[in-house]
Amino acid sequence: MLKRFTKERQPPKKINKILLIRRNRLGDAINLLPIIEMIRKKYPLLKICVLAETYNAEIFRYSKHIDKIYALNENSWGGRNFFFLNPVVRAARKENFDLAIAFGGYTSTLAKLVYWIKPKYSAGVISNKVFFFDLVYDKKIKPSSNMITHIEDMAQVARASGLNIGKSIPYTHLELIKQKNHGWLAICPDVERPESQYPINQYGEVIKKLLKNRKIKKIILLLKDKNSPYIKLREFGAQYIETGNLHGLIKHLATCRYAIAAEGGSAHIAGALGLSICVISGTKNQSYWKPHTKNIKTFMNGHGVKEIHPDIIIKGIRAFK
Repeated sequence: MLKRFTKERQPPKKINKILLIRRNRLGDAINLLPIIEMIRKKYPLLKICVLAETYNAEIFRYSKHIDKIYALNENSWGGRNFFFLNPVVRAARKENFDLAIAFGGYTSTLAKLVYWIKPKYSAGVISNKVFFFDLVYDKKIKPSSNMITHIEDMAQVARASGLNIGKSIPYTHLELIKQKNHGWLAICPDVERPESQYPINQYGEVIKKLLKNRKIKKIILLLKDKNSPYIKLREFGAQYIETGNLHGLIKHLATCRYAIAAEGGSAHIAGALGLSICVISGTKNQSYWKPHTKNIKTFMNGHGVKEIHPDIIIKGIRAFK
């Protein structure tokens, strides 16, 4: 029955203002930056705005291609079921956007945001099966059927919405000028997924052996907070630096030339800062999610990251120029 009411409207002939919605996940926000860069290059006079969750919005502040950022706290003003009360959503609605694109796959939350912002035309990924919230979007984009990369997946969503962007996607890049210290290495071990939590003693072996090599002069340890179990890595020679917030993490990462990181947001940030990085992952689809950067080595084991021998990671770091 719903299929009878899902006919697509034609997009506006002229687009002056666009809203890109990327709610959560640091890595996903990083991966959207090159797409924004491509849009700016093709449409230099376009007003480009981004709506993101409060913690996620920090990433977009490092881009020179964004005109305005809407930082949304989804839990305020009654939560997700009362977006129409939220002052951030109400402010975005007043912009009367010509086009809004929802990135992040199918979710009812994205559809609700688009509905209450009420752009002239909207595009978003629909569910695998026809569902009520699919009706929100004017351009209904089917989920990708092939496992490409996450960043290419988002580029396809942008193209499907009607934007004429190129095929070659630039590497992720955070607009932050910072002097890198030759021989400095950052370790970012915190990760929520248990399958990607590399054992402390194996990290310790990596730290001790790297510090014996002349290539690495200093290893800094970047954690969420002092309560992380990985604080014990100080005992092996890593120097803990308290970051306090996301900006602090980015600032200290930018001083390093190399990084070892568990898969996730910190790995994407390190890549976007131009570091040579080794990524440790226990997820089987890491080829889809891996950072879009030049100097990267991914060490993956679907049976558990403890199976990744420290010497493999050490050789990976030493192989970088």
